[in-house]
Amino acid sequence: MKKFYLITLIISVALFVLWFTNNNDSKKLDETEKKSISKSLSAPNTDPVKVIAIDVPKVKKTPSKQQIAFNEDLTKAAEQIVMQYESALKFPPYSQPLSTLDEDRLKPNQFYPVSSPIDETGSALTLSLEQYRFVYPEEIRLNVSAQGLGKVVVELANTDTKEVLNTHTGSAHEGEASITFKAKEDYPRSLQLFVEADVAGKKVPVVAQIQYMPPSATLIGFNTAYAQNENMLIPANLTVIKSGLYRVRANLYNGDTPLAHLVSKKRLTQGSQTLNLKAHWSVLPQGITEMRLSDFVVERMSPSPGERNSFGNSEISQFDINDFSYDSLQQLPYQANAQEKLSLEFLQGLAES
Repeated sequence: MKKFYLITLIISVALFVLWFTNNNDSKKLDETEKKSISKSLSAPNTDPVKVIAIDVPKVKKTPSKQQIAFNEDLTKAAEQIVMQYESALKFPPYSQPLSTLDEDRLKPNQFYPVSSPIDETGSALTLSLEQYRFVYPEEIRLNVSAQGLGKVVVELANTDTKEVLNTHTGSAHEGEASITFKAKEDYPRSLQLFVEADVAGKKVPVVAQIQYMPPSATLIGFNTAYAQNENMLIPANLTVIKSGLYRVRANLYNGDTPLAHLVSKKRLTQGSQTLNLKAHWSVLPQGITEMRLSDFVVERMSPSPGERNSFGNSEISQFDINDFSYDSLQQLPYQANAQEKLSLEFLQGLAES
């Protein structure tokens, strides 16, 4: 606010000086004009006309309170991102620490239940599924629940064309009804579930959307984990159906305690392929020997803007790592690469601007 008043004062003084100068100049000009008129009556004026340039001070636009608040919010957000990025750079991008708060990594394919209100008392009809994305030959199992739930009709349709592909009818038991759609390799990628339920004599609808696709690759299993410099390597064996750039993700646990989120990228060709997941020593508790891998995600990256990512499946739900020698790892701190340092400098500059 003080800066605003100071700028306003400077502009006011500048305008006053300009007005005063122009006023005095106009008086002098009046006297000069009078002399010129009297001279012109006796002789013609042959003097060239002089053009006097006047520098008009530029008025600096004062940012609004809304703009100032926006800039401050942007700076604070950038500072927060810098802190988070600096913290992340203590660990390699392929091996990031994992906690119970990282739900997006712990449950990468989670479906969030969809509800539809029944009445003004807060009662609702709820549709739940085990996951959001299905890969053939997985079945689509869903659960419908509500107090006083009776008959349930579920339509499975193509989201884009609205064509109904299958319909199932079920009856509730103690307020719940479970319905299963069998696997089909030719299902369209985008599917819609339309539920119409009889709740205490009232028809209540609820709608949800899911994805279904043929597998691009299948995770078969893992080879024995071993130490290589500062990393524990776990070779993953895949059967690749569609060649491309793949990203494989998995979570590393000690019992039920999450330790690290592991990511590996590699271009794979069709057939039997191997890809290494790596766990940096810094994400492992000292002296640990027993661990397990689970929550696998096999993803074929989009090769072009017009083609979406596709996903694979896994024949195993987890892989146990037994008797690993923690002491065989070289405990060297992770060094950020040139691209990571450049990204950090950019974020720091944004925070300071």
